[in-house]
Amino acid sequence: MVSETWPIVALEDVANCPYCGEANRTLAYEGIEDWAFGCAPGHWRYWDCGNCKALYLHPRPTVDSIGKAYRSYYTHGDEKVAGLLAGLKQRIRNEFWSLDMRTSLHPRVGLPSWFRRPIQWLKPFIAEPFGLREMAQLPKGLLVDVGCGNGDKLRLANQLGWQAQGIEMDAAAVQAAKMQGLHVEQGGYELLERYRGQVDCVVCSHVLEHVHQPMNLLRMLLASLKPQGVLLLSAPNASSGLRVHYGGNWRGLEAPRHLAIPDAVWLTEWLRAEGLCCTQIPSQPLETAIESERIHSRALQISFDDVRTAKAFLKGAPALSASQQDIVQLVCVRSQS
Repeated sequence: MVSETWPIVALEDVANCPYCGEANRTLAYEGIEDWAFGCAPGHWRYWDCGNCKALYLHPRPTVDSIGKAYRSYYTHGDEKVAGLLAGLKQRIRNEFWSLDMRTSLHPRVGLPSWFRRPIQWLKPFIAEPFGLREMAQLPKGLLVDVGCGNGDKLRLANQLGWQAQGIEMDAAAVQAAKMQGLHVEQGGYELLERYRGQVDCVVCSHVLEHVHQPMNLLRMLLASLKPQGVLLLSAPNASSGLRVHYGGNWRGLEAPRHLAIPDAVWLTEWLRAEGLCCTQIPSQPLETAIESERIHSRALQISFDDVRTAKAFLKGAPALSASQQDIVQLVCVRSQS
């Protein structure tokens, strides 16, 4: 783990909740470190908003210094295919999604369509990327992925027939995406301004919690949509049932990159008040539970004990309600007006 501290001159106070503007708050956690990736210095405090239940850092890195926290971030580089086994796994995933969604994603194995039912037993073992089913089913047009990383979703969107465009801050991630022939612009979410009222589908997956002004991002996402346009939005949930169990070891914290984590209920109600019809897609908690177990043990790699303990906890825990989902995953359709 990184032992150095974050420079005081590179910190800023947060007087009000970044989501609702409320000043009333209570200390949730202190002494939180970058136990997720082990690349960002500092010890951090998270606060619970007394109004909208968001969870946010105070103090936090400034806009100019936050890049220091992304030195070894997983979406910010070229994705290397590690041998034949990894390639085969990707083909199997693409084959399953292609048959299950009646589409075609490559590379794939090439099974005939009647294999759709025989391979359904694989479903619990193949995690479906958020938004993939919606991208496969929606009428195709212009799709913009905000914070697209190295372009995983853009690549799928292109194959599904979308005119796909990415926006990404990190230069290395942009280069990795362009090496795959993907259309990506380097810059912040402010680039959405050029797409005002033009986008059929805008994707914002695990970006909201990373930005200093999340409400500005939300408003620009909505402004980019055409009437009947679709927003695919995901973020950690400040009211996650796993957060209650794991506390400061919850994988969703990811200090100091996660600056402000919204509450699922508040976020959904705000979007509905803005005229969107929102549907929440349940998230799968196993991956977060396993990572939280690893963080609890302060290990750099997941162990068999982490997997075993996480599975045992989830098996004995009550089912998570919509408000307790670890990840809020929303499909939001803008009204005609």
